[in-house]
Amino acid sequence: MDRRAFVTRCALLAPGAGWLSYAAGVPIPSQGTSGVRRLSRDKSFTRYIAALKPAYTVMPGETVLVECHHGMPGLVTRDGKFAEAKKDDPVNPGTGPIAVEGIAPGDALAIDILDIRVGDWGYSGGRVFELADGYARFDKALRIPLQPMIGQIGIAPAAGEMDSRTPADTGGNMDCKEIRAGCTLVFTAGVEGGLVGIGDPHALQGDGEIAGQGIETEAEILVRFRKLSERLSPRPVIIRPEFIATVGAHKDLAEAAWQATDDMVRLLGRATGRDEKEARMLVNLIGQLRINQIVDPAKGARMEVPSWVFGLGFPSALRARV
Repeated sequence: MDRRAFVTRCALLAPGAGWLSYAAGVPIPSQGTSGVRRLSRDKSFTRYIAALKPAYTVMPGETVLVECHHGMPGLVTRDGKFAEAKKDDPVNPGTGPIAVEGIAPGDALAIDILDIRVGDWGYSGGRVFELADGYARFDKALRIPLQPMIGQIGIAPAAGEMDSRTPADTGGNMDCKEIRAGCTLVFTAGVEGGLVGIGDPHALQGDGEIAGQGIETEAEILVRFRKLSERLSPRPVIIRPEFIATVGAHKDLAEAAWQATDDMVRLLGRATGRDEKEARMLVNLIGQLRINQIVDPAKGARMEVPSWVFGLGFPSALRARV
């Protein structure tokens, strides 16, 4: 099977649905005409714990439009107000919690990112950026093309808690620039319903997020939730047409990198039938180890491997089970 055929199979994520059309720029449907539910950002949270009560419940295969705050609501405003966040201020709040009907602990929960529509302004490093026509105005001579992404997206852990300011094994503030339209993010649920949060959109961010922020902005995000037939990894997996990536997070960047690497070795070995030694050599030769961010309490890394390497066996894991 060639790469195009593999990608086509990966793209057929639910009957009658086609995220490639959204990724190609089809407008987000408006509420009241499309039948797509809008999940208001008025219901949001910053602490992921197993005891959370759902603010919204969705069905497997359902597509919803999620409204998201920017990362520092009330602390940064368009007119240039920048207030320092205090301990109890909501930073990177996620809209939700969103429970997915029928998701049980241990299930694979897939979230298809269909489209991201950002606001008309954003901020980074103490300055405000105007956003228009797919660009950010950097200065009088330079406009930068936008690449909207989700900074904070995760699920509740089975035990303990995850704060929205930092990433962990169940996602959270991953600040990974590849969590954008056209990708599927796969988690292993720790609690009933998964209890998903989505927030902290960025209009643009480079790998590393070296200045501490991308261009933070508000956004409306079109997503679909699905239940897969088998788990992929204990930590998040990003599926894009061109590659598959495993994600690690740890206060030690080297440990985060090894988490992502070892998860990819196991995933590739299981998907292709190769033993650990062969899979590790293959990742060594064609994998791309990248830094998501180096500024949060836990650092983030990902290991990318081209989609075509996974061959025929892997797409079976992407079939919806509803």
